[in-house]
Amino acid sequence: MSSLRAALRIARRDAWRAKGRSLLIMIMIGLPVLAFTVASTYTATQDLDPLERSGWDLGSAAALVTDTGMAGPIRQYPMQSSWFTGPNFTGPGLAGPDERPPMTEAEIEAVLGPGARVIPSRQVSEEYQERDGYRAAVVREVDARDPITRGMFHLLVGRFPQAGDEVAVSDRIGAAVGSTLRVTRNGVAKRVVGVVADPPASVGHGVRQIIALPGTVPVRRNPDLERGWLVESREPFTWDRVLQMNQKGLSVLSRAVLDDPPPIGDGLDGAIVDPSVRWNAVQTVTLVTAILVIEVVLLAGPAFAVGLRRRRRELALIAAQGGSTRQLKLIVISDGLVLGTGASVVGAVLGVGVARAVVTVLGQWPDGELGPFEVPLGQIALVVALGTLSGLAAAVVPAVQAARWDVATALADRRDTRRDRAGRPLLGAILVVAGLAALTYGVWNAENAILAGALLGQLGLVLVTPWVISRIGPLARRLPLPLRLAVRDGARNRGRTAPAVVAVMAATAAFSMVSVVMASDVVRWEQTYRYSFAPGTTAVYGADVTEESWRAIRPIVAKTLPGVPLVEALRPVDEKGESLSVQLTDQGCHECHVSKGSLDELPSGGPDLLRYVLGRTDPAAEAALAAGRAVVFNPAAVRNDEVRLHLFSRNMSPDAGSVRMSLPATIVKVDGPTEVAGVAPASAFTSRGYAVKLSHLLVDPRIKRLSPAEEQRLSAPVRAVTSRVAVTVERGPRVEIGRRLLVFVIATAVIVFGATFTATALAAADSRRDLDTLSATGAPPRTRRAVVAGQAALIAGLGVPVGLLAGLPPGAALAMRTVIQFHDLPPDTALNGYRLPSPEIAIAIPWLTLVAGAVGLPLVAALVAGLFTRTRVRLSRRVA
Repeated sequence: MSSLRAALRIARRDAWRAKGRSLLIMIMIGLPVLAFTVASTYTATQDLDPLERSGWDLGSAAALVTDTGMAGPIRQYPMQSSWFTGPNFTGPGLAGPDERPPMTEAEIEAVLGPGARVIPSRQVSEEYQERDGYRAAVVREVDARDPITRGMFHLLVGRFPQAGDEVAVSDRIGAAVGSTLRVTRNGVAKRVVGVVADPPASVGHGVRQIIALPGTVPVRRNPDLERGWLVESREPFTWDRVLQMNQKGLSVLSRAVLDDPPPIGDGLDGAIVDPSVRWNAVQTVTLVTAILVIEVVLLAGPAFAVGLRRRRRELALIAAQGGSTRQLKLIVISDGLVLGTGASVVGAVLGVGVARAVVTVLGQWPDGELGPFEVPLGQIALVVALGTLSGLAAAVVPAVQAARWDVATALADRRDTRRDRAGRPLLGAILVVAGLAALTYGVWNAENAILAGALLGQLGLVLVTPWVISRIGPLARRLPLPLRLAVRDGARNRGRTAPAVVAVMAATAAFSMVSVVMASDVVRWEQTYRYSFAPGTTAVYGADVTEESWRAIRPIVAKTLPGVPLVEALRPVDEKGESLSVQLTDQGCHECHVSKGSLDELPSGGPDLLRYVLGRTDPAAEAALAAGRAVVFNPAAVRNDEVRLHLFSRNMSPDAGSVRMSLPATIVKVDGPTEVAGVAPASAFTSRGYAVKLSHLLVDPRIKRLSPAEEQRLSAPVRAVTSRVAVTVERGPRVEIGRRLLVFVIATAVIVFGATFTATALAAADSRRDLDTLSATGAPPRTRRAVVAGQAALIAGLGVPVGLLAGLPPGAALAMRTVIQFHDLPPDTALNGYRLPSPEIAIAIPWLTLVAGAVGLPLVAALVAGLFTRTRVRLSRRVA
């Protein structure tokens, strides 16, 4: 222990004495720790656990009891009120033999026993009317004046509802106190008497709330579904009591259970997770962590080597006074422990501070959407431990080198004539081959195998690189003097050159892999892109746009596109004016995935719409349309000269109902895929009692194709009328990867330059006498700069190209794996039955980007290193 304390004291003093080097190492280790701390703290603050959500779910109640309507026993999760019956999940309101009439409030109180007080509380999805249509909202029917609801809502303005015609709304709705809000499609008028703060993002991001007294909003859903009660009780709802209530078909969200969850395996686990999924997640985290730790070690290693070379005499004195090789190793490793621990702790503390500032700026509820500030101490402690481990690992190789030094040579301040080992090239080659094998296996089986292959390849390159560097020395004989000196110095001092080259190699390999994956994703996206409209079409569309808004939009389109005919697409609506979706009952392929456009499967319209979707004029089809027959492009959808349709409400509410009907149909064959299954005449729906409403205004691309500037001139005034309408021009697949790729370019450049300049500084320090001799013999300052620039060019020039090539196999493997997974999906067909081709395995390599990096990064590194090189000669005593 005394040796360890002495080593730590020496390491602390050296770290304080060499502040610049220590700061560099701490930045390399501490930045990843800081970034992870910020991300994990922000995520923990944003994501509320069930206990943190209890204020919005329970208020001050002891429990929320929900009547599921099931007669038999149910099972529920301990930390939430979600429930199921039997081995399979069931949903509320599904017909089945286990249903029973809903319990009354008196029956609930009888089940709860004496001393319990309940108030009804229910939450359902509904809509409210805005100027240009309807907007989804959550209706919470509860008496918010009752003290039991304290904590559920934060009142900003006004008061809570006291009468049946009053509501309070969340701030996101934008209704002022005193205004009238029309709720549901029936337009029930409610007077807004209060405004409450929006709930946090994880409770209901973007959710608009309407708070009303129980039973005062005539929701379209079955009002008997999942009735809930907030319970005030002197007796806590323990997990055993919850299980007893589950036997009666009641699910319970209990505050006592949230405070003291049952042990795993008691009743039902908090989550049902496939063990294979959990194991894959563990593998992924382990592999990614290992890759990141190795990268940090490679980056910090040269900086530790710099400090080791500058402490040669100090360590030699310790050895001369009886210090053992073990003690020398302990001193150097203590450097890693001190700097790694210090960097990790400082990074974690700064990360928490940065996260606190970010949370303050974004705001916590009720001033913002974030929850209570939470620091995940377990996760942060783990990353601090990993940072400390990185510091220790980075100091291992310098520690071994220190133990091998010749004491007399170090005390005399002479260069150590022993050469560094050339690594273990055979073992490295075996690891590289094993990595390639893992990549091949991973393409057909699992992505984790690809990550493992990348890790094995990286370790193999670490072992092979010193051998490669040792072989480039003899190749420098034909180079100019400055470059010849730089190459031979790097080959002679592989111990400081190889780690920097490998660090550069690892960074550029990661960049190359990401570049290949991104470029291949673009190709795959182009292969699998499904057009929403015919290519080149300009579309102005919206399902819930009111007639008043359309009357304002038409003149704008006509003025912006003078003389351009507009194609109208219509959609049937029910008696409440709600748009109905039209689907074909028969598609001809039950196991296929049907690709649909933005138009309905069978839109309504006239001959102009038919000409647009066909792309040609078909007199026979137009005659059939005029005769009231639907024109269908999929022969499998027509039986006995009729097409069967399924009409259902677009809001997807369970009780909105659906209608099945048949229309006389005429088949028209179309070569290639279509975005619609055909065209139906408006009379086919109006004759059956439905009204039709405009849903799309289309510009045929054969008549007019809008430029991006024309699209913007059209979109701005149309969107000013209502935000519910969209204006788009179908230009095909457009994927921008420039910004995402720029982030990786910047990160790669930082790593490359950091590793290069660190190793170059060490090389310049080691070769100072050689450089001084050059200057003393008449070499101009530019020669000295050229030597240092050559040392930087050697590191970056070897690491960057090899790294870019090394990243191609894992990048190609990940891209191929993604495409192979697509082949396991059901076949994709168009609405006319055309079988769309599966994506082909296409590996896209951005050669221009990679070549630019291979040439540009070493060149910039060399120029910067040479520019900032000190050319002043230092006089020193020659030691014989």
